[in-house]
Amino acid sequence: MINNGYLYSSISLFVGILLQITPIIGPSAYWRPQFLLLVVSYWLLKKQRQYGIAFAWLAGMLLDIFSGQMLGRYAITFSFCAYILILLNKRFYHFGLLPQAFLVFLLVLLNQLLLASISLLYRTDWSIVMLIAPAITSALIWLPLSLLMNRLPKGGRLNQDNLFENQG
Repeated sequence: MINNGYLYSSISLFVGILLQITPIIGPSAYWRPQFLLLVVSYWLLKKQRQYGIAFAWLAGMLLDIFSGQMLGRYAITFSFCAYILILLNKRFYHFGLLPQAFLVFLLVLLNQLLLASISLLYRTDWSIVMLIAPAITSALIWLPLSLLMNRLPKGGRLNQDNLFENQG
């Protein structure tokens, strides 16, 4: 039988991919949060021993495949963001949810800058709104997303020492 942790992470990854690739028409497409990066970041922070850089790379590669983008583009940027999150894991939860949202803003902005630099290899048009808008909306989504995912059954709650206490 599949472990509940893997089941919940698989379902949340699937929902993150669906939200990420759902077509949005017009200028509001620039404001789409990086849903999959947020989900990957949550699982990397919550269960660092189970999920690592390879998990982020796989999620990025799935997004590359499903979105029809250049292969490896999201995989590379998600892997780099995962590395940064693993380095900052112990420090991340010493902050409250609002400073965490600011750190998520910086992480998504870094992701957007890396994506833009890779995209400049084959496309020369870019806009500052394309870089900043997803970071802003992702930071705004982080608070309800983390609170919602903390309520998953047997998901565990995070305490100040970055240790999880069982809820069951």
